[in-house]
Amino acid sequence: MKKNILLFFPIIAVLTIEVIVFAWAAHVTGQTVQSMATPFSMLAAVLMFVTGLLPALIKPQSNHTLIACFAAIFAFFLLIPFELRDLPVVQPGNPLYQFINMYLLLRLANAAILLPMALHVSVRFPRRTDMSTRVIVFGYIFSAILLSAFLLSSLPWQRILTIGLLFLWFTVVIFFFIRNLFIIARDTNPETQPDAQRARVVMFSMLLAEVPLWLRPLTLALGLDIFPYDLLLLFQLFVPIGIAYAVLRHDLFGIDRILRRTLVYGSVSLLLLTLYLFLTSSITSLFADSLTSRPLAPVVSLFVAALLFEPTRKLIQTWLDKLLYPDRLKFQSAVQSMQYSLGRANRREEIIHLLNDVFPAQIGAEWGALKLFPEPDVPPANLTSAWSTRLVAGSVSVGGYWLGARRAGPAYDSDERNRLSALMGQAALALAYANAYESLYELNQNLEVRVREQTEQAVTDQKSIAAYEERQRIARDLHDSVTQSIFGMNLMARGLKASAPDSFKSQLAELENLAGDILKEMRLLLNQLRNAEGESNVDFAESVHGLCDAFSHRSGPEGGQLLSITLEMPGGIILPKNIADESLWVLREALQNIIKHSGSRTAHVEIKKDSKIKGAGA
Repeated sequence: MKKNILLFFPIIAVLTIEVIVFAWAAHVTGQTVQSMATPFSMLAAVLMFVTGLLPALIKPQSNHTLIACFAAIFAFFLLIPFELRDLPVVQPGNPLYQFINMYLLLRLANAAILLPMALHVSVRFPRRTDMSTRVIVFGYIFSAILLSAFLLSSLPWQRILTIGLLFLWFTVVIFFFIRNLFIIARDTNPETQPDAQRARVVMFSMLLAEVPLWLRPLTLALGLDIFPYDLLLLFQLFVPIGIAYAVLRHDLFGIDRILRRTLVYGSVSLLLLTLYLFLTSSITSLFADSLTSRPLAPVVSLFVAALLFEPTRKLIQTWLDKLLYPDRLKFQSAVQSMQYSLGRANRREEIIHLLNDVFPAQIGAEWGALKLFPEPDVPPANLTSAWSTRLVAGSVSVGGYWLGARRAGPAYDSDERNRLSALMGQAALALAYANAYESLYELNQNLEVRVREQTEQAVTDQKSIAAYEERQRIARDLHDSVTQSIFGMNLMARGLKASAPDSFKSQLAELENLAGDILKEMRLLLNQLRNAEGESNVDFAESVHGLCDAFSHRSGPEGGQLLSITLEMPGGIILPKNIADESLWVLREALQNIIKHSGSRTAHVEIKKDSKIKGAGA
């Protein structure tokens, strides 16, 4: 509120000063402003002033305040007609201001203010240029110096020189104004296309209005009256007409919707009031004759009119909301649709797509950006957000969300901002749920992998045990049958050799030796079968890599990796299964302790191969 008062203060100051100096001129000359002005000049002045004042009233901004001040001074400049006969008859040797009518002096003063003010407006509207404030201030000073030199001139050459400089200054300002509009109008950038369209309309209307205004001093200096004042005023009407067209057609000043809604609501309110009065008077006259007590007729009529009026008002209000506030209804529908979608979403990627792409498109916003932890909680570069908030689930900050302005339509009002805050609260809960869901999903996947690995290992172990038991059985069978038979054969060959004839002793000795050799080989085979263990060797390095990958791919409660692990170990470490399993359980417990007790999300694991297994972690 305080800022708006400061924006209106220059407009009030300009109007106050203009009214005071015109009242002083009327007092000095003895001629009232009404007697000096014409109906047509009053109409042109009022239209010019209202055209410049409306943007400042409807949408207060510093640029709109500047335009309103310019329109006010321009309106007072056009208010008093100036014809060729109004030129003073001057005498050499005396200052020029002594011969000028007070109203003409005020017109000259207003013209001197309008020239640098037009320069000021041209560098701020419809798009700001890079001209420095120092140059603009110099324009005001230069214009004041030229006017003072013209009024104080006492010699013909001085007056001719100052008039020429004033006209040249007027030409420079008009050229600069039209040039800026022409540059903007030629801009082919799609993002600035609305500014280009507005600039074309304003440039065309300014050319129609200012060219006659520029030619008139030349014709008056030559003693010609080609452009009467009423004709000049007629051309000046192109300015409010062009600006009104640019407002309604291209939303100049951003007040099109507000202006239309104000006019429509004012008209509808007047119609509703007329309808209510008509209903009241009609029902009063209807019940006046039917009721026994006449004082009751107005009370009954007011009650009945109120009952009939409220449904009518709601119907008209609904129709007006659909006609004048389609963006608001579209916003409400989009929020409801997004609430339903967020309620069904359980994946982070799906929620990010909904908030970054789907929701901005549904409400007509220029862009939307969601940044989740651990991304920096800052808005996107080179973009200006119209609304933003932090996403908090419980006491945990999930991230931030920024929303651009609507491409067409008013800014987000307080009710829409509250709806956005509620929607982002639901989005934060949906993201927290998605993080938990994905963590549980990954945990379930890891459990499935571990169960499968354990099952496969159990099957392998069971096979190894079965093979071990089978080897033991075979060893027993061989020991009980084959070995005993070979041993008996060896003893039999030795006994027969002692009592056999000499011709058979050599053959029996060979048979004894052969049986002995077979018995030795059988005993070695039995030792191998009996001493074999029911276990197998595994690649310990591969198991450690799998365990670290399982921890690294899990998501934390706030998003991101549960634990980032750096692993250093040689490859190809082959260990017995039981030793490898025990080592993996030790490493798994160490990593779990890091997550539970240290609060850190990074770990370094180093394993060295020596006569013993050595490990280090941080």
